[in-house]
Amino acid sequence: MGSILDDVVTNLIRYLTGLLKDEANFLAGVEDRVNSLHAELRLINIFLENSEGKRNNKMVKELVRQIRDVAYETEDVIDDYILKVAEHRKKCTTMRIVDYPSYALMIRDVGSKIVVIKERIKEIYDNYERYGIERVESTVNAFEEEAMDTIRREVEEDDVVGFVHDSTTLENQLTEGDPELDVISIIGMGGLGKTTLARKIYNTLRVKGHFDYYVWVCVSQDFGTMELLLKILKELGIELEGKSVDELKKGLFEYLKEKRYLIVMDDVWTTDVWSKVRFAFPNSSYGSRILITSRNREVALHASNTPPYLLPLLNQDDSWELFRKKVFQKGICPPELETPGRRIAEGCKGLPLSIVVFAGLLAKKEKSFRTWSKYVDHVTSFLTHEEDTVICQKILSLSYTDLPRRLKQCFLYFGMYPEDFEIPVRRLMHLWVAEGFIQDIGHRYLEDVAEIYLEELIDRSLIQVASRRSDAGIRTCRIHDLLRELCLLESAEETFLAVHSYNRLFPNNYRRVSIQVNNAKQYITAYPSVTTSARSLFFFADALNNNVALKWVQKNFKFLRVLNVQRVATPVVHKSVAKFIHLRYLTIKFSNSATIFPDSIVELTNLETLYVEGNKGMQCLPKGLFKLKRLRNLYLVFNVEYSFEPCDSEEALGSLQVLSGPTIYYNPQNHRFPAILEKFPNVRKLKIQIMEKKYRDNDKEVVSIPSLHHLAHLEILKIRTSGILRFTCYLNSIPRRITKLTLEGVVLKVGCVTVLGQLPNLRILKLEDADRGLSDKNINVIANSFPQLQFLKLYSLSIEKWEQEVGAMPSLKHLVIQRCCCFTSLPELLRLSTLKSVEVIHCPTLATMLRESQTEVRFNLLIKDSIF
Repeated sequence: MGSILDDVVTNLIRYLTGLLKDEANFLAGVEDRVNSLHAELRLINIFLENSEGKRNNKMVKELVRQIRDVAYETEDVIDDYILKVAEHRKKCTTMRIVDYPSYALMIRDVGSKIVVIKERIKEIYDNYERYGIERVESTVNAFEEEAMDTIRREVEEDDVVGFVHDSTTLENQLTEGDPELDVISIIGMGGLGKTTLARKIYNTLRVKGHFDYYVWVCVSQDFGTMELLLKILKELGIELEGKSVDELKKGLFEYLKEKRYLIVMDDVWTTDVWSKVRFAFPNSSYGSRILITSRNREVALHASNTPPYLLPLLNQDDSWELFRKKVFQKGICPPELETPGRRIAEGCKGLPLSIVVFAGLLAKKEKSFRTWSKYVDHVTSFLTHEEDTVICQKILSLSYTDLPRRLKQCFLYFGMYPEDFEIPVRRLMHLWVAEGFIQDIGHRYLEDVAEIYLEELIDRSLIQVASRRSDAGIRTCRIHDLLRELCLLESAEETFLAVHSYNRLFPNNYRRVSIQVNNAKQYITAYPSVTTSARSLFFFADALNNNVALKWVQKNFKFLRVLNVQRVATPVVHKSVAKFIHLRYLTIKFSNSATIFPDSIVELTNLETLYVEGNKGMQCLPKGLFKLKRLRNLYLVFNVEYSFEPCDSEEALGSLQVLSGPTIYYNPQNHRFPAILEKFPNVRKLKIQIMEKKYRDNDKEVVSIPSLHHLAHLEILKIRTSGILRFTCYLNSIPRRITKLTLEGVVLKVGCVTVLGQLPNLRILKLEDADRGLSDKNINVIANSFPQLQFLKLYSLSIEKWEQEVGAMPSLKHLVIQRCCCFTSLPELLRLSTLKSVEVIHCPTLATMLRESQTEVRFNLLIKDSIF
């Protein structure tokens, strides 16, 4: 597996390719030299491919480090040149003429630097050949590997607590059910106790008494088909040395053909394992089973249709029980040590590996409150830096080593966030795209590819799902503290990212910096001037005064592509934000109202994603926003009213895919909406609020919302109306590609449900607000309507009766009915056999009918008599 350095060079090549294609005017004067350098870097990339698997050699490591430095220097020289060219072009004609001599000197200087870089690349090639590095083979530290295996066995074979329910469930799967051969998998992150659980089940009398033959083999990362088959045959007492792989498979098949057997394959890393040995196991309908443990969900899904068993983290009580048992064996924990002991166990965040390793450390030390109190609140630090516990990180690092190259940078990026931070997935996708981590695959949207990457990291048990959306997609995610520490350790090796606080030297040579402090002013005062080539800056701080902070950032981080600023405390965005001409991603969150953006932000011509967040007040976006031709995602977040009325002369934003949050105002004087939606022809996701320009006392008029038929790519739509006027929507104008639709406060006329039911791709539907919502009191859903609908929410609607014909809503799984108090009978929705969950919230009449109903409930039912 390649290191992230391979991606550093690949990303640089991709960056230069884009510049030479789309921004050649910026490279005027040095274009030929940049072209030549681009070719040299492509050759360097070939060297990196050839050196994969040899990075343990010190010579190779040193050359790889030199390549990294060359790549970073190249990027700095090019970005600095573009910055200076942009500044020169902003000047008036007279000043450009006056400044031309220094400008020409700058061009020659950049050309000289590129020549020096090429010479350094040539020197790397010379050293590559001089020292015969192409002949270097990777070596394995046998002693270290043996030590890791010993520790792993010690941890895994310990009788870990908290597996009673898991054991029973899996024993039943092994000994009961279909007589056909089945593959059952236990999956979870490294150190979770998968092998321990499997061993515990394997050794039970119930399991051993059920099978005629049972075999345990450890597969590990260095998988070999012949070696694995020989291991299994040896455990069965069969010697077939000297045979081919096909002969071994045939011999194993014949031996097991009419027997009930259990084969445990522990620590399986790839799908190849099952693909290459599956036909050695006969399916003779005797109830035979294969049990697999793996960190990778894909392995389990490849081997069987049976859903894999996801082993959870230990809860706090089980964590303490395991910790106490390991420290004191059969002894009793002194009362004064229970409080610090519980806190230490809690600090291991439910991971049995870290609990056992840390308990082993304390078992050798003085058992006193004074000693144990030193470790409280510092568990992760000791687990990653204490000599006796560093093996914990080495075991976890196997998962990182096994990652394909495309995922390594994405995984390390989680180190940018503070401990226990719940990370919004949507923003993470945009960040990965802005960083250049995501490969362009055909005509697919980059964010869709990024979501696939995240799902793969989750499947590999490296990232945890924190919450899900109504469509079962991932809303937020998090990373275990020990894996986050692994991100930081690996990042330090590659100068990929650094987390900075008061007590650490400023990381000048890192490409990404995350500043995590309580007081931004105090931090900036401590570091008034820093030298950094960082391309990304996360600023997690309270009370951040942006007039000071943004000037400080602009002064010290001139090459930024990603700027994530939290909790800005002042109402005006300083004009210095427009200095970041390389910026692709910008998030600014305001802690008060009346925020104003400078018109100069339109100079950020590379900007792809813009998040603006606030609490209340009018937000004034720049008039020239439509000059940002690369803008793909615009989010105007939280309870803020936005004025967004472009001039008719403004060009369209053809790249915009997401527009979330703006308010569209209807002008009752001329009875028209601004033609804003025509400016975003390719938008995929649209969330808007509609209001009248000036409130009036007349609430009888119903105004039609403009047609959306021209938005041919629209997949997600949310419309919210407010004010005294009532707004309706021509549902026939909604694009048929819509998969998620939310209508809040929109007047829906009689027959609207029939029209909505004809949308062929609609999977999520939310209808909200009784005062303006459905005109129908009695709903009848016709047959074959809503063919793809999986989630339905009805909120504060005056529905009295809901009927539907056979064949309607054939895919509905989740139903939420909230504040619908007018039902006179049970909705026929509840008879759908596909339903998995139903929530009834603050609907007293409906709740009473459900409780009194004698109908068998086949779904998970949650009734809340109050929303509080």
